Order: sequence, then C-alpha cells, then structure tokens
Amino acid sequence: MKIQFLNAASLADGIAYVAPDLGFDVVQGGADLTVTVTEVAERIVTVALDGDHATITYGDGKARFFRGLAKLLGWIGDGITSKTDTEHPLFAKNGGMFSVSRGGVLRVETVKATMRGMALMGLNSYMLYSEDTFEVDGFPYFGHARGRYSKSELKEMDAYALTLGIELIPCIQVLGHLSNYLSQKQAYSHKDTESVLLVGSDETYTLIDSMFATVCECFTTKRVHIGMDETFDLGVGKYLDKFGYRERHEIFFEHLEKVREMAKARGLDPMMWSDMFFRLAGKGLKGYIDYDTRVTFTEAFRNQIPQGVRPIFWDYYNADKEFYRTNIEKHRFLFDREPIYAGGIWLWSGQGPLYSRSFDFTYPALDACRETGVQEIFATIWGGDDSHLILAMPGLAWFADYDYIGSYDETSMKRCLRYACGEDYDTLMLCELPEHPDGQKTSLTRGLLYNDPLLGLADKHFEHLPMKDYYANTTARMEATKPKNPLFAPAYELITRLSAVLEYKADFGVRLKRAYDANDRAALTAFIEECDRILERLHALRDCHYRAWMQYNKPHGWELHDIRYGGLIQRFDTVKRRLADYLEGRTAQLEELDEKRLRLYGEDGDGDPIPSYYFLWKRYRFFATANTI
Repeated sequence: MKIQFLNAASLADGIAYVAPDLGFDVVQGGADLTVTVTEVAERIVTVALDGDHATITYGDGKARFFRGLAKLLGWIGDGITSKTDTEHPLFAKNGGMFSVSRGGVLRVETVKATMRGMALMGLNSYMLYSEDTFEVDGFPYFGHARGRYSKSELKEMDAYALTLGIELIPCIQVLGHLSNYLSQKQAYSHKDTESVLLVGSDETYTLIDSMFATVCECFTTKRVHIGMDETFDLGVGKYLDKFGYRERHEIFFEHLEKVREMAKARGLDPMMWSDMFFRLAGKGLKGYIDYDTRVTFTEAFRNQIPQGVRPIFWDYYNADKEFYRTNIEKHRFLFDREPIYAGGIWLWSGQGPLYSRSFDFTYPALDACRETGVQEIFATIWGGDDSHLILAMPGLAWFADYDYIGSYDETSMKRCLRYACGEDYDTLMLCELPEHPDGQKTSLTRGLLYNDPLLGLADKHFEHLPMKDYYANTTARMEATKPKNPLFAPAYELITRLSAVLEYKADFGVRLKRAYDANDRAALTAFIEECDRILERLHALRDCHYRAWMQYNKPHGWELHDIRYGGLIQRFDTVKRRLADYLEGRTAQLEELDEKRLRLYGEDGDGDPIPSYYFLWKRYRFFATANTI
C-alpha cells in the first residue's frame, strides 16, 4: 500500500522505521491512502477512516500517533473501509524494562525491533536494565567480556527511541546486584560483599559518578533508575571490618543521600526500587515477604529517608488487588514523590514464558493503579539467559491495551498485538505449554532438561507425571502452528525443539531407575538406543538455540550454553558407557542408580505440587549436580 502523510514532518523518520513492519510505502503523490495528522495538547488518540482518506489526531507524545497508525493499518487489513475510534490513555508513562545483564545482552537491532512494536502499541518508555553491561570510562573491567554496550550503541538506541516517541531510561545499580563486576580483583577496593558495593569508600563513589557520566553523555532523558534493591547483606562484609557494626538502615540511608546528591549535581532525576524500605521497617517480622502488608511505617522512620528520589513499587507475585492498593498508599505516606508501579512478564523461571502466572498478577495490579491514580507503570522483563525476551511482547500488549481502553478486553488486547506486531496471540501462548506437564502454573522445563540422567536429583518430583505423552502432544501442537512474524520464529522454534527433547528426556531417569531396580536387562539395553535418540534431539535443540541466540543477542553469554549443552551431551555418552559396562559385566552395579531418590532440599510429601522455585536460573547447579562447581 502507498500512503501519503500530511502535516507529519516531525514523524517522518519514525514512520519510515515502522513502514516495513506495517507493510506500506510512503509516497508524495499517487497514494492509495492519504492520512492527515493533527497533534493536540490533550492525551488522546483518535483515528478516523473514510475510504481512501484518514485522520490521526494525537497528543502527549509520538507513541500515541504510532498506536493510531497501527490501528489504522490493522483496520484496512481487516477489510474495514469506514470507522472512527477515540482512546484516552490512563497513564502518562507506560512501557517495559528489558534485562540485559542476566546472561544475554540484546543486539541493538533487537532493541530497535522491540521499540517499534512497543511504539505501535502506544507504549512510551523503555528501560535497559544494565548492571555492568555498559561502558564506563576508567573502569575497563566493568562489564568486561560480557557484551557491554558501547557509548555509541547507547546513543544510537537513544536516538532511535526518541524518533518513535519513546523515552529510553538507563537502569543501573549503585549498591547491589553487581556480583559479576565485584568478582574482579580490580573491584576489591569498593566491594563490601559478593554483590554489594562498599558504602563510605571513595573508590565506590568514583565508580558511581563515572556511571552517571556515561548516563549524561549517552541518554537524552534526565531520569535514571539507580536500583538499590535486595541488598540483604549490606554492611556485613568489608564494611563491618572497616567501619564496625551499624544498623543496616543507617548505612542504606547514608548511601542513598550521597548518591542522590551526586545525581542532582549532574542534573539527573533518580528513581529507585522501594523494596528495601519495607524490608528495613519490617525487620524481625516473622515470615516476611517483599512488600508485606503487615509492615507499618512511623513518622520517625519516614523522616530518616532522604527524599527526592522517585520510588518504584515492584511486585509480580500477588493476584489480590487490595495488596497493590494498600502498598501504593503506603508509598504515598513514605515518599514525597508519586510511586511508579512495576509489574512483571515472567520469562525468568523456565526455558519458556510463564504467561498464565504473569496474566493472573498483572490485571489486579493495573486495576489498583487505575483506581488509585498511579500515572506511571512498566513491566519488568527479567531473563535473557535461557529464555528470549522477544517473547515478552504479548505481555506488553496487556499493559498497552489496558492503558488505552481502561480495562481488560481479551479481543482488544489480542488485536493490539496483531496490529502492532503482526502476530497471533494464541500462537505465542503455546510457548508456555512445555512448562506445565504437571498441569500447574509452574515452570519445570529447566529442571527437566538439566536434571542429571544418572543421579536423578529431581526425579522424585517428576516420577508420577505422564511425560512422554504430554510432550509428544505438545510438540505436535507447536509444529502444527507457526508464527506469522519472522521476528518470533527462532524463539518459537527453540521451545518446540525443547519439547521434542523432553518427550524422551523428561522422565528418562525415572524410567531408567525403575528398569535397573527391576533388573530388566532388556529394558536397560533399549535405553542405550534411546540415549542416541535423545542425543540427536539435543544436538538439534542446541543448534536451534544457537541460531536464536545469535539473532537476538550479542554472542557473549552463549558460552554458558555451550557448557550446559556440552555437559548434557557428555552425560548421555556416559550413560551409554555405564549401561554397557553393566550389561557386559565390566561392573557389578551402577552405584548412581543404587541411590534412593529424595526430594530436593529435604522436603516431604510425594503428592505435593512441585515448587517451581527449585528450578530458577540461579539454582541451576542444584539439580545438575550435588557436587561443588
């Protein structure tokens, strides 16, 4: 389709960026469609189509226009020739935070692709969560060999975002979550504990000021996310040796005040995670969980907090709207600035997405934000190690469509994804299926894939599940449907190949031990051939994963998967050798299979649901080996 735009000079570059995604060419004459654009002061998007003429009226930023453009092209694709629609967005800011520090660093082109999809949904903010994966002058080991972004790459992404009406916000850490960098000898002078910076050290503040220098040089926005979450062991490492014991809240507030002043000196407007304020005030509360509603704040506690930093209330574990309402109001008591809400699209608990769990927690939170007047929200998208962050796009459609229509509407939300990304929502939902052989909203693929076939450390959790039939059916369902947009195809194919591996791998150890205990030598002989089938599928999975990784991410971080896949492949080679030794009489027993299978972490109750937190990325080694790595 050929489209001529009138009064759209300030949007021309952005229109050129999204034109290939939406399937049109921009012309100055001989157009199939003429679109007249009007910008107003009001927060609004109005789209009107009448034959070969259309109008888009928008206000409050370019991203509103791009949502209108996606809708207009979507109507035409649906065969609609005449229609008018107006939307009044609820939130001033809405977007996503992509983790680029947990193994995978998104390629610049992948970031741009997600930005285009987000802009076409009408989202207008984008955070890059970068612990140490960005260039900092004077600190060559900061992000060394991790695929860190250069300053030129940051500037390129910032300029691209602005063209689409998106605010690219740097998201860094100035206290905790810096274990990768702090493992370097060169970081010793500003290291408190394994992951926490040393408060009170001049070297620490030199590093932080250098981070701020990169932020100021590379980003247009003056807003910066400084992190400071989950610093549970603050003050108990080198700090304790150097300064002696102090109450943790005193150290935390002292550091916050120093960082706030440093940011202010550079003209920056900081925001930060707020969980530590709740944890500090809830000290000693039995069974404390993040943002525990039992926590009460006194005026004395509030008066100790350095003000002026925007708090971010993150939670993606609760389906109770009142939980969110209560904590939003507690934030308003505690801080002098309005809170931001951060939800989550679960890509961090398995090899694939956990859409159902994310969905259950997202809408109660958005309802609470709407009812309490919160004006800024975003979705955190952790992961990037096993999972591919491109699969967050359906979840971002939840945030976007709720914003523009003011409630949840399944048809509208699915249309939002299809218009913005050219993709069928239900097709991408299939990517969750491999996670749930137990029928629960858990994430089991990581445990099933890496569970050792001889030691069977996780077998006790899986021994009752009909794995083979489940994964055979799942693979068939996924192979029968393919993504329409090639952007999603590598991630989708990866999960399909994973399902194919798990058809045989998932309960391999369970079946192997049963055969061994029964001294079924014919079955044990057949397992040698099955190992070859699994190895063939593992190689196909690894090859598929490699292609997906190299398309979406920088190559750094792939070495972890070479180690993991290499370990799996070699272990199945060992299984074949061990079985052959046993069957041919070279060994009288297989000591690994003589071991009684136990539940992980000593928990009882064979019929209990499988706790998916056993198989989070950071616990990888616990079900791969019982030995020290």
